[in-house]
Amino acid sequence: MRSIKLDYASSSGPSLAGLAIFALALIVVVGGWQRYSSINQQMQVTDKTIQQLKKESGLKEPAKQVKAKSSTELLAKMDNAKKVADFLLIPWGDVFASLESAALEDSSLLSIEPDSKKRQLKITAEAKNKDVMFSYMQRLEATPELSGVYLLKHEILDDVDQHPIRFVLAAKWVDKR
Repeated sequence: MRSIKLDYASSSGPSLAGLAIFALALIVVVGGWQRYSSINQQMQVTDKTIQQLKKESGLKEPAKQVKAKSSTELLAKMDNAKKVADFLLIPWGDVFASLESAALEDSSLLSIEPDSKKRQLKITAEAKNKDVMFSYMQRLEATPELSGVYLLKHEILDDVDQHPIRFVLAAKWVDKR
């Protein structure tokens, strides 16, 4: 096998074409830098002149504009305001009157969750037994303010004395307007 001779340190100097390209690139860079400096100086002089003219003529700096809130933040606030308005439009007097008139001695109302879009109430309550639960449902359905009462879920509370039934009802309120 023949050996290969590698010469990493060449004794010859740079080529004439390489030196010409380097000199040309250096001239372009220096010329560009001089042009940039000249334009930058002209801009500074122009800015000073404008500021001096404003001062002499009595013009004031324009007031900084208040940054407008982002549209997503504004939309979120509008959505919250709409929810509050919908909540306030629920006929609360009629709803409470119907819940009070349907109340039974062996039942307890635990919570009310309105859904104004569906015009529906989610009612959580407890009853002594299933007969009381069904009687409460019938009494709610019989009120003129509520309709479409149905049982969503129920459970017997084994860990509580007398094992009451906790149940969730859905009912639509009737708007009398």
